[in-house]
Amino acid sequence: MNKILAFLICIFSVSLYAQGQADNWYFGNNAGITFNTNPPSALINGQLSTNEGCSSISDVNGNLLMYTDGRTIWNRNHQIMPNANYFGGTGLNGDPSSTSSGLIVPHPTNPNLYFVFTVDEPHHENANAYPNQGPADANGNSIPFYTDVTSHSVPQDDDGYNNGLNYSIVDMSLNADLGDVIPGERNNELITYDLTDSEEIKYKASEKITAVRGRDCNSVWVITQFRNKFYAFLIDQFGIDKTPVESTVQPLIEITNYRRAALGYLKASPQGDKLLIAHNTTNYNPINGNQDFGEGNVYLYDFDNLTGQVSNPIQLIDDVNAYGAEFSQDGTKAYATVSDTAAKIYQWNIDSSDIPNSIETIANTGQYNTALQLGPDGKIYHSLIGSFKLGVINNPNKIGAATNYTQNISEGAIALNGRIATFGLPPFIQSLFSKRIPIVEADNEEVIEQVSLCDTYSYQLSYEDIPGATYTWSKDGIVLPGETGHILNISQNPTADFPVEQNYRLEVDLNTGDCPSFGIATVTFNQSPAFEDDELFTCKEEGSDAVFDLTKIREKLSKQVQINTDEIDVKLYRSMADAASETNPIQVTSNFVNNQNLTSLFVDVSTFGVCHNLIEFELIAKALPDINTGDETLIYCLEEFPNTIEISPLNSGDDPLVYDYLWSTGDTSSQISVNAAGQYSVDVNIKGINCSLRKTFIINESEIASFSVEVEDKTNYKSIQINVDPSSLGDYEYAIEEPANFQESNTFENLNPGIYDVFVRDKFGCGISEKTIGVLGIMEFFTPNGDGINDFWQMNGQLENKEEDILLQVYDRYGKLMTSFTNKDKGWNGTYNGRNMPSDDYWYRVRLTEGIIKTGSFTLKR
Repeated sequence: MNKILAFLICIFSVSLYAQGQADNWYFGNNAGITFNTNPPSALINGQLSTNEGCSSISDVNGNLLMYTDGRTIWNRNHQIMPNANYFGGTGLNGDPSSTSSGLIVPHPTNPNLYFVFTVDEPHHENANAYPNQGPADANGNSIPFYTDVTSHSVPQDDDGYNNGLNYSIVDMSLNADLGDVIPGERNNELITYDLTDSEEIKYKASEKITAVRGRDCNSVWVITQFRNKFYAFLIDQFGIDKTPVESTVQPLIEITNYRRAALGYLKASPQGDKLLIAHNTTNYNPINGNQDFGEGNVYLYDFDNLTGQVSNPIQLIDDVNAYGAEFSQDGTKAYATVSDTAAKIYQWNIDSSDIPNSIETIANTGQYNTALQLGPDGKIYHSLIGSFKLGVINNPNKIGAATNYTQNISEGAIALNGRIATFGLPPFIQSLFSKRIPIVEADNEEVIEQVSLCDTYSYQLSYEDIPGATYTWSKDGIVLPGETGHILNISQNPTADFPVEQNYRLEVDLNTGDCPSFGIATVTFNQSPAFEDDELFTCKEEGSDAVFDLTKIREKLSKQVQINTDEIDVKLYRSMADAASETNPIQVTSNFVNNQNLTSLFVDVSTFGVCHNLIEFELIAKALPDINTGDETLIYCLEEFPNTIEISPLNSGDDPLVYDYLWSTGDTSSQISVNAAGQYSVDVNIKGINCSLRKTFIINESEIASFSVEVEDKTNYKSIQINVDPSSLGDYEYAIEEPANFQESNTFENLNPGIYDVFVRDKFGCGISEKTIGVLGIMEFFTPNGDGINDFWQMNGQLENKEEDILLQVYDRYGKLMTSFTNKDKGWNGTYNGRNMPSDDYWYRVRLTEGIIKTGSFTLKR
C-alpha cells in the first residue's frame, strides 16, 4: 500500500465513524432535532416533508451537510441541490412513502464525495403497468389515481415506476461548496432482483436498507433485502462494488404480497455482527386492497462483516404487523414496533439462550407502528405519528422496565417545537453509534462524553496504557500532532470568552488487525458569574406575616450578570449552615410566608451545571396602606345620569398625599368620578417604594322599574300579576295598597274587588314606581234605604276615570228586565217605573269591555 493510499484510509477511519455525522436529523413534516445540544433540541428550519423515508448527514463536527426524502436533496442552507430536484425534473429515484427512501454514506477516500442511496416503494399498480408508467389496474389498463391511497397520483406522489435501489454521488465542492449531484452520477441502479424472473423485475426491491462498517474498518457494507435474499454491497477506497454478496435465507415473501409486504425497517447492529428485519405483512392482496393485518414478522440474523454473508435466521415473533426495528448501542438488545392486539414496542435479549422467549413489552404506545432510531447519545428515539414530539427509550442496553421508555418531555422525550412527526426517522451507518471507550474518568460503568468545568482551566483526558497500541488524539476534527500517548492534557486561557466548548476524540489501534476503538468527549470551560448580595422587597399588612415572591430572585440574578434565566439553577436556604450542608432547602415559590421573621435568605446559584455562588438576599417588608382590597360593588341609578358618583380606595381620614395612584382608566388622582357601569381598579402604592395594593370597584347600573299589571278576574278568584318591562335593569320587589311589606313574588292572589295601589321597588335603592288599578267585582247585595251606604247596585273596583265600557242589566226572578245602565252611570236604586221593588234575589247580566258576558244573582235588602 502506498503512502498516499494509507493516508486516505486513515482519514476515512477518522471521518467515517467520527463524532458529529449523525448529529442532525430531518424527518416528518418539516421536523428535525439536533444532538449538538444536551439534551437534544428541535430544529425548525427543515424543508423536508415526508410520510416515511428520509436521510441526513453532517460533518465530523456536527455541522449539517445535506438531507433528502429520496427524491430531492437539500443542502446545509436548506436549498434544493440543482441536480437533485424532483419537481424540477432532476429528481432521485426514491419515494417518501418508502420505509427507508434514502441513506447517505461518505466516500472512503474522498472527503468531498457522498453516496446517496435511494429505495423506491415497489407499488403493485406500477408493476401492473410494467414496462410502462403506472398506475394501472390488474389488467394493465391505465388509471388516474392509486387505488390504495385516496387521490395519490403521478407525479405528485409517485413517478409511476418501481425504480428499486439506486445511488447518486454528491460532490460537496460543487455549487459554491454547498454540494450537488455530479452530472452523470444520478440514479445509478443496483440490481437486487433476479433479472430472469419476469415478476421480480416489475418490483425490484423492498423498502429496506441499512449500512454498517466492514471488519477491516475501512469499508462499509450497504445491505438491502428482497423476497428471501439479502444483497450486501461493499464500499471501500475504490468506490462501490456493484456486484453484491447474496444470501438466501428465510422467510420467503411471495411477490404477490408486495407492496405492503415491502414495509418495515432493516437495521444492522452497531458492532456489525447482527441484522434485524421487520416485515409488515406476508398476506397482502393487492386486488382486495388493504388486507394486511397480521401475518408479518420480525427476524434476527447473523451478519459476517468480513464477507457480507447473512445467516442463521431466528424468528422472534410472527402473526403481527411489524415496522420499526433497532439495536441497543451495545448490540445485546433488539427492539421492534409491533401491532398484535395493540401497538407495542417489544424487546429481545440477544445474549439469551432462547432469544424469542426473552421477549419483553417495553411500552403500549397507543400509536401506529413507527420508526425506532438509535441516537448518538445511546438512546433509542421513537416517532409518534401526528405528534409534536419523539418518544425515547432512555436505557436501551437494559432489560424490560429498566429501559425507561417515556413520551414525557420532562423525562427525556424530545419536543419538536410545533413540527409534526410521521412514520419515519433517518437511518445512518449504524457503526456511528457503537459504544465508545471512556476517556473521561468516571465513578461508574457509564461512558461519560460531556464534561463541564467551572473556574478550572486545565483538564486531563486518558485511556488505558496498552503496550503496542497507537493513540491518535483529535480536537474539533483535526489530528493533534505529537499527541500519541494515552493521556491528553488540555487547557484554556483564563481570559477567554467563556463558555468555551471543545470536542476531543481518541482512536486506539491495538495493531492486532481488529478495528480501532474510539472515545469522544465534549469539554466545556465555564467561568462562574460574579453575583452580588441583593434585597427582596414585599409589602405586608399590619399584624400579618410578610409574604415574599421568591421567583423574583431569579429575575434579579439574571439582571446582575445578564444571562438567560433558564441557565440558572437556584436553591434557597434559611441559614448559612443549611446552605453549606445543602439541607432543608426552601421551595422557590411566589408566596413564601415569612412566619419565622427571617431577615435574610441564602441563595446557592448554580450556573452551567457546575459553577456555584452563595449570596445573601435581605428580606425587607414595608407596611401596606390600610385599604380593604376586596372587590366593592356600587350601584349607579340611571335616573341620575349624567350626574356622577365618586369612588376612592381610601378610608375617611387617610392622607391621600402619602400614596401614588394608578387607575385602570389612566387617572392618577386619589378618586375618580363615574357615571357608567364597569370595573374600575386602582393600584395604590406607597410613594417612593414599590409596595402596592389593588382595589377594584364594580359599578352596576340600575333604575326605577317600568311595569304593567295583569288582572285575573274570575267569579270566585281574583289576582294581579306585576310584569316588569325586560328593558328595566334593576332587581325588584313588590307590594300593594301601601309601600311596605315588599315581597319577592310579583303575584298577589285572593283579592277582593276594589281599587289597589301597586308598588315596585328597586332593591339597589334607585326608587319606587307605582300605579293604581281596579279589580272589578259584582256587589252581592245592596240596601237602598237612603243612608248613603250601598244605596245603589253597581260594579266594584272601578277607577275614577271609568275607562271601561261595561253594560249591566238587572232581571227579576221571572226574567223581567228591571233596568239597564253602564259603568259610567250611578247604578240601580231598587225601583221599577218609580216604584220600590221588594226585598228579593235579582239576576244580572254583565257585558264587559272585552265582550265577555257574566251572569249571576244578588240580593236587594230593605
